[in-house]
Amino acid sequence: MPTSFYQAIPEIIEHIRIDEPSSILDVGVGFGKYGVLLREVFDIPFERYEKKSWQLQIDGIEGFAGYRNPLHEYVYNQVIYGNLESVIDQMGDYDTILLIDVLEHFEKPEGLEIIQKLLAHANKSLIISTPLYPEPQGDYLGNTLETHKSRWNLIDFLSFDFTYKQLNIGENGALLFKILPPEKTKIPADPPTKKKLKIAYVLPHLNLTGGLKMLLHQMEQLRKRGHQIYAVYKGDPGTRAVPNWYPIEVDGEIIVPPNESYVRHIEHCDIIVTGWYQQIPELLDLNEKTFYWEQGHNWLFGDYPNLYEAQWIRQEMKNLYQTAIRMASVSSTVSTILKARYQKETEIIPNGVDTKFYFPLTEEPKEDVLTILLVGNPFLRFKGFDVALKALRHVRDLGYQFKVKWVCQHHPDIGYVPFPIEYVIHPSQEELRNHYQMAHIFLFTSIYEGFGMPPLEAMSCGIPVITTRCGGVNEYAGSDNSLQIEPGDHLAASQAIITLLESSERRNELREKGRETALKFSFDRVIEKMERFMYEIDNQNEVKREQGRI
Repeated sequence: MPTSFYQAIPEIIEHIRIDEPSSILDVGVGFGKYGVLLREVFDIPFERYEKKSWQLQIDGIEGFAGYRNPLHEYVYNQVIYGNLESVIDQMGDYDTILLIDVLEHFEKPEGLEIIQKLLAHANKSLIISTPLYPEPQGDYLGNTLETHKSRWNLIDFLSFDFTYKQLNIGENGALLFKILPPEKTKIPADPPTKKKLKIAYVLPHLNLTGGLKMLLHQMEQLRKRGHQIYAVYKGDPGTRAVPNWYPIEVDGEIIVPPNESYVRHIEHCDIIVTGWYQQIPELLDLNEKTFYWEQGHNWLFGDYPNLYEAQWIRQEMKNLYQTAIRMASVSSTVSTILKARYQKETEIIPNGVDTKFYFPLTEEPKEDVLTILLVGNPFLRFKGFDVALKALRHVRDLGYQFKVKWVCQHHPDIGYVPFPIEYVIHPSQEELRNHYQMAHIFLFTSIYEGFGMPPLEAMSCGIPVITTRCGGVNEYAGSDNSLQIEPGDHLAASQAIITLLESSERRNELREKGRETALKFSFDRVIEKMERFMYEIDNQNEVKREQGRI
């Protein structure tokens, strides 16, 4: 029985302890170490030293009877030996189910079916651990079940409600997922009407982020379609309601004093868009007019600062996401999460790109050494820049020449790299476009994304894209218009880079396909979906007004 990463044990035990379980099912018992450790946590500290006095029920499933040993008999209440898919149907329900270093032994379709089956028996959670990089492994002591067949990523779990943590262990690591049993509901929609709307965008901040940039793009495009647009921001007198880094004209800037409610300042508007879920409580009095367009964020993906903060963050999110305020999703990835976690049925309204602003040069820039472009905040771990740098180092070690340009909000602290690198800090939107246009390859290595705008902007500028299959990018990126890799796979990223460094023909092919894709996501096309969604809300409110309900 090849061993698991012992470094992950404390984190796994802590996840179990927080459940305060009265029953546990250990799937893939192996040697039996988790049975021993769980007795140490839940029974032994309370002076329940003898088996007859133990209160925690710990059952196990083991697919290979050859692993049977005295620990199984003593520590566990029972261990069932046999095929997991059939044995699980014999088992009852458990507060917590463990699937520790088991999932990588199944192909992904089969693994997902197993997760669904186990969740049907879980009262509180299903805890999964799987290697970041499963080592090549065949059978062991005659046990063919030990063969490694798959590598899992956060993106594979987006149809479930979960928390997530990556534990880095040397050059490898463990991925931990705590999945909660799902519930389902459905919300009907009404048909839209037509009129010009007064729309208030309640902005959460004025910093340069992709999420705020998309809200500003929407405001701009809706105003072009004849709607009145108001920018709303909480701040002191003299503060502007729009950022200085994005030139935008609105019909009004509304500054709400920090100690006042939004309500009286924006109740004259037909539609109110909240830019961040934590603004929802202040807008509940206007919930008929208000909606939240979820673009995705690290907490929504189950990626929390730490185990203890996760508890109150999750509770706050549950309270706010399950309010009466309507929601829309930027992608099917985000929609899946909201449905799995909060039982929210949401319409998908994708991001758009300004294909007139982000346009390609007539041909690829002529340079002896090609430029690889990175775009994003170096201090956001989920952006995966550690993987990008690891891949670039590997390509350089193989003797390839290239230079790197990194457009970011803050100067990275990465130490020495064996290739030329230029940092572009906080450029204007025009400068950002120029950097896209002058690059030869765009590299995007996020672990997860709600949508992921930079690859689409790069495609619009005619730059060949290498991207991870990180969820949201699947709305527009595929094998025909980009080179795709699994999140965290620096070797696959290296090979993709080499492919494009060596082949101008392949780069030109992706330049053309990428631009074609961007045109399908031009603002002229996608803004109609947002407009229609707003009409649906206003039409429902009009009916309620006629009935005297609001």
